[in-house]
Amino acid sequence: MRKIILALILTLMSSTTFADGHSGKIDLKGFFAADAKFLFNDKGVGTFIYDGMGGLMAMGSSSFADSSSQYCVGAGSIPGKGVEMGHCTIKFINDDTAMLYFEIPIDNTMGGKFECLGGTGRYEGITCSGETGYQQIKSAVEGKIQATNYYKGTYTLKK
Repeated sequence: MRKIILALILTLMSSTTFADGHSGKIDLKGFFAADAKFLFNDKGVGTFIYDGMGGLMAMGSSSFADSSSQYCVGAGSIPGKGVEMGHCTIKFINDDTAMLYFEIPIDNTMGGKFECLGGTGRYEGITCSGETGYQQIKSAVEGKIQATNYYKGTYTLKK
């Protein structure tokens, strides 16, 4: 009987998410919609800014940030030179947050990088980094942008 109880306790402990010093994978896919503004000259050169939000789901064996929301602001230049850059706040299902910074090459929207800048609650002191990107989709509303996006990398919570 003791062996059964011990096995149950170990099983429960191995499936629990530990907050302090825990490391893991980030594998998120999501949807993003934003208000966008564009400024062009008569030669088609210009810039864009956006402010929007979306939802994220954990994929594969990762549970990090499953069923969370994201709020992002960003900017970039057109036509395809330089990088798009911005910040996102991820709001976890328990109300804690993590803020990240991203850079995405204008000419390769699926080939960007991100890193965590900090967080609140159990995510205070979080470090993370990895790949990010998006694929723009047709918006049903003029003046808005919509995209599917992803984050793939690793994180560590402070000890």
